[in-house]
Amino acid sequence: MDLYTSDPLLLKSAEIKGGILTQNTVPHSPEKPSPVEEPSASFMIGLSAGHAVKHFYQQAFLLLLPSIKATLGITDVHIGLIGSIRTIFSAGMNIPSGIVADIWRSKVALILASSLSTLGIGYFLIGAASNYWLLVLGVAVTGIGTSFWHAPAFGTLAAVYPSKRATALAVHRMGGSIGDSVSPIVIGILLGGFAIFGLEWDGLNWRQLAFLMVLPSLGSAAIIFLVYRDIPAMSSTGLTFKTYRESIKPLIKNKALIAMTGLTTARAMAHNALNIFIVIYMSEDLGFSAFKSGYHLSLLTLFGIGFAPAMGWAADRIGRRIVIFTGLASISVLIYSILIFRDGVGFTVVLSLLGLFLYSVNPVMLATAIDATKRGTEGSVTAIVFTGGAVFGSISPVLAGWLRGMYGMDSVFYFTGTIAAITTFVSLIIPMTTSKE
Repeated sequence: MDLYTSDPLLLKSAEIKGGILTQNTVPHSPEKPSPVEEPSASFMIGLSAGHAVKHFYQQAFLLLLPSIKATLGITDVHIGLIGSIRTIFSAGMNIPSGIVADIWRSKVALILASSLSTLGIGYFLIGAASNYWLLVLGVAVTGIGTSFWHAPAFGTLAAVYPSKRATALAVHRMGGSIGDSVSPIVIGILLGGFAIFGLEWDGLNWRQLAFLMVLPSLGSAAIIFLVYRDIPAMSSTGLTFKTYRESIKPLIKNKALIAMTGLTTARAMAHNALNIFIVIYMSEDLGFSAFKSGYHLSLLTLFGIGFAPAMGWAADRIGRRIVIFTGLASISVLIYSILIFRDGVGFTVVLSLLGLFLYSVNPVMLATAIDATKRGTEGSVTAIVFTGGAVFGSISPVLAGWLRGMYGMDSVFYFTGTIAAITTFVSLIIPMTTSKE
């Protein structure tokens, strides 16, 4: 007869020998997680396509800002506040979406579909907005929509591709970069119109364009749901709430996770401020048309399409720290370079080079954070990392708007470049560990 204790580290057996009960205690190692059968690359690529749609909508709004500013007569601080509101509402839903993704992984397809459909609702409200605060409401809804995507998608990919985690997340980021790159060009044409081969079209105004974007997002949401609802990799039952609660407790004490969240947060502060005001700079300071602003904005992501998977591949093979340091250092140097190459070919080249690193380092940082935690919490870790970036990243656009209004655009470049420089040096000393669970 064998008797077992509840202690997972001990195996106690009782043996009856000749009427005498003896008890032997034998060390027993905790069970290792069973190997994960990784799905084919098509699963990774399909989710990446959905990410492209999400980022198309996310990036499109930046091209609307100059027209919105002129129509409503608002200031740079108001523009910064719009960026902050979008980020804050995105942050507010990150943690809940991460929890739902980890506990009900079988519902991930529904969550991703909700992300795209909520973006469509947000754009409808933006188009219908008759004043600044109604516009802010629409922007807040789009912020909620963007947050429904990251934790479920990145968390699922991290869970089902444990041996090539950075690569999977980088391919997903590549999809986002495609959307970020295509969106400014398409939106620039739709806003600015065109004249080619004797054909002329004046384009749409920002309200018409916002309404136009509603139906495609709803259609994309339906496709995501129908395609992924029965995929085995997304049909896992996930964790029970009790198991999840026990798994999540160590996260708040995980030094490597806290450090990487802080690093991601600082990077997000630089990124958010630069992303919003580089569009205003091109429109107001350089006098670029909507189309010219659009294709220059696309350069911030275009070359990162192929570079993000390369950085993920390198991080999986030579280590996370050197790749993160290189990416952050390059971002800092290139932002400062805009102060030298303010216009013309030099400006275009700097934006192109910045596009190699601006988004590409993100999935490597996320993979590093997930590395430090146990299996089953990937969605929540993703949510924590993105929430940290969103909460503090929401402050920087307002600060950048105030700096631009007081001291000009150069102060924004100094502000964002300095944050990136500090982040670069910190990346050399923070802990980066890998969990054995």
